[in-house]
Amino acid sequence: MPNDATQKPKLFEFIAIDDFSMLSVIAAIEPLRVANRLLGTKIYDWIITSERGETVSASNGVAIATPAKVSPNIVPEYTFVCAGLTLHCRDPHWLSALLNRRFKAGSRVGAISMGSIFLARAGLLRGKRCTIHWEGLPAFSEEFPDLNIGVTLYEIDGDILTCAGGFASFDLFLEIIQRDHSEDLVRLISNQLQFGRKRQFGDLQIEGSDRNLETAPPRMMAAIKWVEQNIERQFSTDELADQVGSSRRTLERLFLRHTGQTPSKYIKVRRLERARDYLLHSNMSILDVAIATGFRSGSYFSACFSDFYGSSPSRLRHTLNAPDSARGVFGEKPV
Repeated sequence: MPNDATQKPKLFEFIAIDDFSMLSVIAAIEPLRVANRLLGTKIYDWIITSERGETVSASNGVAIATPAKVSPNIVPEYTFVCAGLTLHCRDPHWLSALLNRRFKAGSRVGAISMGSIFLARAGLLRGKRCTIHWEGLPAFSEEFPDLNIGVTLYEIDGDILTCAGGFASFDLFLEIIQRDHSEDLVRLISNQLQFGRKRQFGDLQIEGSDRNLETAPPRMMAAIKWVEQNIERQFSTDELADQVGSSRRTLERLFLRHTGQTPSKYIKVRRLERARDYLLHSNMSILDVAIATGFRSGSYFSACFSDFYGSSPSRLRHTLNAPDSARGVFGEKPV
């Protein structure tokens, strides 16, 4: 049923940080737009702002002329920080103060994609469940080891909301609409946008090399979990098999069936994926990254990284800091 026409629309504020993910923001706004259309009244409103009211560029290079500087005086129903690859805003102290001001004034405060790190730096994630795009998870956990960080698509813990970005934004905002209205309205919105089934609260992200492991048996999943928890160590396939109560031969057979790789190859790939995450999303030196991901030396790490990604760790760092026009595959942003 449509809301009372005199009721003020709920305002969603999206604070766009340089190099934010446009897909993530559009996937959040479109369910609100369609809800208004289906209900025949404007129940939701939104505004994209930036720190100084200037033009801000998305990670795909499209520039957005924001209508105004973020106003400290309004009290939106929701305020979301929207970030992509860049984890440094123009004025971090101002942004942290604004987010705390919004929260104390009664706004629900959230983050899209890599925006969770700005909520953490503002002190708003202490004691809260949160999530972030899996690519930024290692560096995020390194900076904030005491936070309750998951790999879910989205989290809602009281008045704090976080999501992994990409189409996870769509799932989060369908959840918001469903809590405001009904599952039937959410189903109609999904049909309008040809989205299919809304993924549920608590569903996990699909991460890196784990993307095809949903049907793997428990013993193999236990092995993968142990690898993730001990990735900074050097260990053999025999030790891994012992840790999960398996024989080496059985473990090799499971990994080949479900990943097409031997355990040792899988472990090496996960080390390199984790290393790339650190290089992209932290200020750790290349040697520290090598040590944190279980490589025995910086030179061996660089050789393995170059062989796997076709470019050296130092070139990745150089490309990351280059102008957008000079960025290649390593300059691509997470969703």
